[in-house]
Amino acid sequence: MKRFSQRGMYNPVAEINIIPLMDLVFNLLIVFMLATPLLENSINIKLPQASQGAPLDSKNITTVNLDSGGKIYLDKKAVSLADLEGLMRAQIQQDPQHAVMVRGDEKVPYGKFVEIVDHLKQAGVTKLGIMGVSPK
Repeated sequence: MKRFSQRGMYNPVAEINIIPLMDLVFNLLIVFMLATPLLENSINIKLPQASQGAPLDSKNITTVNLDSGGKIYLDKKAVSLADLEGLMRAQIQQDPQHAVMVRGDEKVPYGKFVEIVDHLKQAGVTKLGIMGVSPK
């Protein structure tokens, strides 16, 4: 829709209507607000159930995830077994009391789980925990 100025009938107004731009920004904001929680839980792991447990404070804890396909994730980043040991060795040199939690899918072979724990111990990890799901 063309608007005209007060100076003359055929002189166009040199203004940009920002209302549609604001609508676009608000729509993008809503989309990102809805999509962000879905991106956080992108590693699909079904934890085995435990009869007892305590909630954790995840501020100063590194999480090692092992999915059903045998892939290893260090804080949601895929790594190899050798890289895991090297990264954890560097972390332990900075903070010797750093805690590590291992989350393994219930379908993972026990030998693979033990292999990861063994590499973490070789890297110098002394505070090691295993995560499970507590019954509701």
